[in-house]
Amino acid sequence: MGSAGEPPVYRRFALLAFGTAAVGGVPLGAWMLTRLYWGGGEVPPAWLLLHAHLQIFELFGVMILGIAHHLVPRFAGRPVVPARAPRLFVLVTVALALRIGGTASGHGGAVFLATALEAAAFAWFAVWLRRGLAAPDLALTRRHLGLATGWWIAALAVEAGARWPGKEPDPRAMRAVYAMALLGGAGGWILGVLLRAAPMFVSGWRISTALGRVAPWTLGAGVVAAVAGAAGGGAAGPEALGRLGEALAAGTISAIALTGGALGRRRRAPALLLQGGQGGPDRALFRLAMVSVTVATVGFAVGAAMAAAGVPLGFLGDALRHLFTVGFLTTMVVTMAFRLIPVLERVRLPWPRLRNVAFAALLAGVLLRSSEVLADWVWAGVLPWLPLSGLLVWVAVGSALVSLLETMRAPRRLPVGSDRAA
Repeated sequence: MGSAGEPPVYRRFALLAFGTAAVGGVPLGAWMLTRLYWGGGEVPPAWLLLHAHLQIFELFGVMILGIAHHLVPRFAGRPVVPARAPRLFVLVTVALALRIGGTASGHGGAVFLATALEAAAFAWFAVWLRRGLAAPDLALTRRHLGLATGWWIAALAVEAGARWPGKEPDPRAMRAVYAMALLGGAGGWILGVLLRAAPMFVSGWRISTALGRVAPWTLGAGVVAAVAGAAGGGAAGPEALGRLGEALAAGTISAIALTGGALGRRRRAPALLLQGGQGGPDRALFRLAMVSVTVATVGFAVGAAMAAAGVPLGFLGDALRHLFTVGFLTTMVVTMAFRLIPVLERVRLPWPRLRNVAFAALLAGVLLRSSEVLADWVWAGVLPWLPLSGLLVWVAVGSALVSLLETMRAPRRLPVGSDRAA
C-alpha cells in the first residue's frame, strides 16, 4: 500500500472536501428543507445551485482530485509524488471562494470565473491522469477514469456557457450539468476504481473482462440520455428519457457491484481488505452504498415507466436523486475516509467507534429522506420531519471529518503490511 516516506498529497484536498460539506453543503441542504417545510418559503435559486455544487463538485470532485494522487501511482507501480497537486489545490480553492462570494454578493461574474477555473483544474488533472496511466496494461483503467474525468470537464464547460456573461443559468442547463457530474463524473470514478482495485475492497471479487469493457459505454449512454431528458424540460417524453438514462447509469454501477460479489454471501461479503481489516462497520457502510445504488436503479426505472405513462413523479424524483447522492456517493466517500485514509497515514484509526456513528446516521438519514415519497400516496405528515435528515447526514460527514483530523494528528506510524493499520 505504499512506502513510509510517501507524501500525504491527499490531505489538503480531503480537508477541503469534508470541511466544505460539513460547513457549507450539508447545512445548506438542511436549511433549505427547514425553510420549505418549517416556514420561510422556498430558497432563492442561487443558494439552491450553491448547495448542489458544494456537494457534487467539492465533496466528491475535490476528494477525487486528492485521492487520485495516491491511487494512480499504485495502479502504475510508481512512487507517489506531489507533482502539480499544490497548484491544482490553489485553483480549486480560489474557485470555491469565488463561487461562495459571488453567490452571497449576487455577483454572477465571480461565479462564472469560479466555474472556468474549476474546468481548467479538471482539464489539467486529466492531462496528468492520462500520463500517469499511459502503460498498455492500464488501457481499461485509463478509459474508465479518463471518461469519468471528461464528464466533470463537460459539466463545468456547460455550466460556464450557461452562466456567460455572469447571468443566472437556465435551470434545464443546470440539471444537465448535475447529471453529467453525478452519474458520469462521480459515479464513473467509483466504477473505474472498483474495476481496478475492488479485490482490495471486496472479498472474492470476480468481474469478467467483457463486462468491464462495456461498462464505461453503458454508463456513458445513460449519462447522455439523462442529460437529454434534463435539457428537454418537464414534458413526459424527455422526463421518461431522463429517468431511463439515470436507471442505465446507476444500473451499470449496480450490475458491476452485484456481479463482483459486493452483496453476495458471507464468503464473498465486502470486507474492505485494506491492510487486513474485515467486517464490522466498514462492511456495513459499503453494503449501504451498494444497496442504495441498487434500489436507486429500480426506482429510476419505475420513474421512467411512470413518466412515459404520464403519471406525475411527485417526490419520487427528489428522493431517488438523494438516494444516489447521499446513500451511494456520500456513503462511499465516508467509507473511504474511515478505511483508505488510515492506510495512507499508516496509523491506527484513532476513534473507530465513529464508524458506527457514521453508519447509523447515514442509514437513518437515507431512510428518512427517502420516506418523502410517502407524502404522495400515504402520509403528507412525513414532510416536516425531512429537515432532520440533513442533521443526520451532517453527523455522518462530521464523524468522518473528525476521524480524518485525528488520523492526521496520530503520531504512531505502523510498518508495511501491518493489519493493525485497519
